[in-house]
Amino acid sequence: MTTILAKRLSAKFIAAAIPNVLAGTLIVDVAIWKAAVMAGAVATLGTIQALAVAYKDGKLTAAEIEQAFNR
Repeated sequence: MTTILAKRLSAKFIAAAIPNVLAGTLIVDVAIWKAAVMAGAVATLGTIQALAVAYKDGKLTAAEIEQAFNR
């Protein structure tokens, strides 16, 4: 399960970084890599926070994981 979560978090990072790189670098004078890292980090950390909140009871169900990734 840990491997699946890591792969899904990586995919979320990449999916969030790509569109924001174009917008971030065109609107504001920011280096492409910085825009990508910031966008990916914000999306990934939001999901990690949702997983942490769902883990308060010491268990993560498949439904809780799906909900965290679909926020």
